[in-house]
Amino acid sequence: MIIRRTAELAGGSPVVADSVPMSVHHDTASGLWTLAAPPRTLGAPVVLADRICVPVDGRVTALDRRTGRVLWQTPHRVEFQSDFVSAVFAAGEHLVVPSSRTYMTKGDMISLAVLSTATGDPRWSREAELISGFAAHDRTLVFWRLDAEERGRITAVDLSTGSLRWRHDLDALHAVLLAGDRVVASSAAGGRRAVLGYDLRSGEQLWRTEEHGLPTSLRLSGRGPSAEPVALAWDWLGSHLRWFSPASGRKLGSLRPRPRTSFYGSEDPLTRADRESLWFTTNDRRRIDLLRPFGARPRTRTFTPLPRRLAYSSPELVEAAGRVYALACPAFESREKPWEERRSTLVVTARVDRPGHYRRLTPVRRLAAVPRSERHIMWSDLTAGRNHVYVQGWHPDGTGRTLAVRGNRMLWQREGRSSVAVPVDDRVLLVDQGAKRDHLYLIDAETGAFADPAVERT
Repeated sequence: MIIRRTAELAGGSPVVADSVPMSVHHDTASGLWTLAAPPRTLGAPVVLADRICVPVDGRVTALDRRTGRVLWQTPHRVEFQSDFVSAVFAAGEHLVVPSSRTYMTKGDMISLAVLSTATGDPRWSREAELISGFAAHDRTLVFWRLDAEERGRITAVDLSTGSLRWRHDLDALHAVLLAGDRVVASSAAGGRRAVLGYDLRSGEQLWRTEEHGLPTSLRLSGRGPSAEPVALAWDWLGSHLRWFSPASGRKLGSLRPRPRTSFYGSEDPLTRADRESLWFTTNDRRRIDLLRPFGARPRTRTFTPLPRRLAYSSPELVEAAGRVYALACPAFESREKPWEERRSTLVVTARVDRPGHYRRLTPVRRLAAVPRSERHIMWSDLTAGRNHVYVQGWHPDGTGRTLAVRGNRMLWQREGRSSVAVPVDDRVLLVDQGAKRDHLYLIDAETGAFADPAVERT
């Protein structure tokens, strides 16, 4: 383990002194803006309070959220594995920047660098090691390496200095959850399945229980804005959901979905936005079940996707403004049929709050202005904003498309190889990578309008 301090980073490491040439076009009337940068340099943006962080030519760059103005840029490069996913996140006054080196089956070889959120100045960095996930709380950064067969590892370091606080090696580590001042781990230490709770700061084991089986997914939920946080433990092999207190490990309830509710290989049921309901997808991919397991009288509602099966997407479904959205496969088509000859994937939706035990997912209404040749899109990604949903996919000619939906109606569609859509209130950030220039657009979600850098400023 090697930790480099600020002085070493600033003076001893190979850095690039010049900044990346960028320009910002800000439309003061609409408040929209567009950032232009050299081709193939922009990564996926992340919204952090009043600013936006985006990798530009491998260097983390902070922009003013309101105007797009460049606030600072780090002098050193960061090797991001993908243009489409940015894992940069803020923890108080610190900005954690993971740099992916090599993709591996049990995680990535990742080095971690911590910067000042205000100025971008480097604080410390850590050499690359095998990491499956990471999170931060208060002044502690926790990262872990999962290994379902041999030994996994959980490490906690001081967020300000990078110094080691504690480390635990565990047999068959399946999942880790950071829940406030507790670290919860699903392990099979000593050949016995157990869920363990550790103190975040000291690493002391506070509780251990075998009541929750061997969950492959741990996530936080809740039963109200002032209620104690609840940890959800999902075991896809036994299709068993349990929930417990992360503070004490005490079991609060459990649920076995009815037969065929969860499909084999599902690692995580999707938690609804109200944090009290769960979505499950069936084995045959013809039904979605909405369950409310935390109430005194658990209730189930079912949504069906026409005669079609649900398509595989990331994520499988999203919820926005009282509606659920998913993707449906082309109807009655063989999987052996060439991709370019298949029918397009449908975006389907249903109201969540309408009465009735069964609800039909119906297709989103297309824009009449979109020509038929532009309707053959294989959609693959869903992103939920405050009132809108953004769908991204590919045309048979290999170019990307982004679609905006509100309610059961398509609002606009645009061409371009874009990163994952990043909602900002009722606007959305999209990256278009072109042959001559890359652009980061702040787009109006309702109209699709943007600040065109080709238009002269007035």
